[in-house]
Amino acid sequence: AGTQVVWDVDLLGEDIIRVYREATPEESTIYRKGDQAEAEPAVPGWSMSVDSLFD
Repeated sequence: AGTQVVWDVDLLGEDIIRVYREATPEESTIYRKGDQAEAEPAVPGWSMSVDSLFD
């Protein structure tokens, strides 16, 4: 049990999503407009367009 994935969605700044994972909590994956963000391993196979959050 525990948190597998955290999304930090920056709606007021750079229009990016930082995704932190339990395995490497000090490192993040950064998604920008034009990218497909995902939430592996918490939601296998799922993704969404970053553009849809910032339009």
